[in-house]
Amino acid sequence: MWGHGWDYGPGWWMWGLMLLGTIGFWLLVAYIVRTVVLGRRTNEAPSAQTSTEPLRLLDERLARGEIDVEEYERTRDILRHAH
Repeated sequence: MWGHGWDYGPGWWMWGLMLLGTIGFWLLVAYIVRTVVLGRRTNEAPSAQTSTEPLRLLDERLARGEIDVEEYERTRDILRHAH
């Protein structure tokens, strides 16, 4: 009697749907992990860059002759102690 007539068990389409759902789930997990890891990296990079930006600008001002050596050294010391 079992296995004859109408079969109400999961068909091939149900197995395919479960496979797609599983793959989608793991892709979503990988995307979230990647976003979190790269988000932390991009948040760290600008802070390191912005800490050297004022010193680079100060070096350029000295090279162009806009400030003298005394003002350069005084401002450089202030900037280094501020970070």
